[in-house]
Amino acid sequence: MENISESSNLTDYRCAMSSSRGKAYICIISEFAPMTVWFDRYVTIFWYCVGITGNSLTIKIWSRRVSRLNISALYLIVLAFTDLFYLFLHVIQELKFAWGVPSIDIAGWCQVYFVFYMFAMYMSPFLILGFTIERFLSIKSPFKSQRFSVTNRGPLEISGITMLALLLAIPQMFSWEIIQGECQGPHHDFYAVWSWISDSLVFVIFPVTSLVLNSLVMKAASKADKKRQSTLPLNRRKSTPEKSAHHNKTKHSPSTLTLLCVSFYRIITVIPVTIAFALQGEFKPGSLELSLSEIKNDDVWSDHFVWYRAKKAVDEIGLSQYSCNIFIYLITATHFRHEMKRLFYFVPFMRPDAGFSGSFNRTSIELSFLRNKPKDKVDQL
Repeated sequence: MENISESSNLTDYRCAMSSSRGKAYICIISEFAPMTVWFDRYVTIFWYCVGITGNSLTIKIWSRRVSRLNISALYLIVLAFTDLFYLFLHVIQELKFAWGVPSIDIAGWCQVYFVFYMFAMYMSPFLILGFTIERFLSIKSPFKSQRFSVTNRGPLEISGITMLALLLAIPQMFSWEIIQGECQGPHHDFYAVWSWISDSLVFVIFPVTSLVLNSLVMKAASKADKKRQSTLPLNRRKSTPEKSAHHNKTKHSPSTLTLLCVSFYRIITVIPVTIAFALQGEFKPGSLELSLSEIKNDDVWSDHFVWYRAKKAVDEIGLSQYSCNIFIYLITATHFRHEMKRLFYFVPFMRPDAGFSGSFNRTSIELSFLRNKPKDKVDQL
């Protein structure tokens, strides 16, 4: 009878007896929120697969159209590289906080890791704001923008953005430390103030600014197009050399709609994550030394479990922003869809034209179309 009571007591305190605070926390969460733990682990793996594949394809496709006059494509390539870098860093963090593997519990690496991690997080809003300003200037002052573009402004801008993001991330070096064998922190007031200022700037003000500028770009582009159409003769409004030249110049560039969708999707996924992160101080976990039966009736732990479930749902939605840009490009960018079809030509439903075999010959199709056209309509072309 005494052995049964002792065994029951050990079971009740099995989480408190864990070898580290991290493992004790995971043990408790797995006991009281098992579905949330499952969701956190395996949905994250899904986003890794989608993100690594999608960003790799994005880099391959947009890199074919980088030029001095196509700075937006360069921004999107760097954004894809940054997203890939973030996902690889997130794997390390996931091993630590979701699986209990001490992947960052090493002196030196603990501090350096969070510098890289926050750098990758900062780069995304900076890049989005950068290509939004670039597109805004090209619409408002096209001739000045073109003159400055030939001086390789894009690489200089991206270099400046990279340095700024790195400078904002460097304070992480002094905010984390190894305590009782685990990477922990931050625990001082400086980081709390710095984090509040930098996160508000990068994850709230910058995305909102990008969204406002993109809205102005859409409005200006629409107004300019209407004005140009109204000045053309009626018989030239449908097809003009100027329009064709403009189309040939921009058909391989990311459209304003594409950039607007990327910016909008980032803001609706970043802000909830920022809010959840800011509230974590209000829902701290209870004592890790309590037994499971005591935790079950503890109000502090009960509030923490509610917050934990909500936060993990928000985190997974937020993680999608580093994985789903490829779907935005497929929906909004004709050139991107065409290049994707060329890459996956061996898949029947992905072929540019199911009625043709072999490589896609656009010239032969155009000639065939002209041969079958009535003569008077051919002359109109």
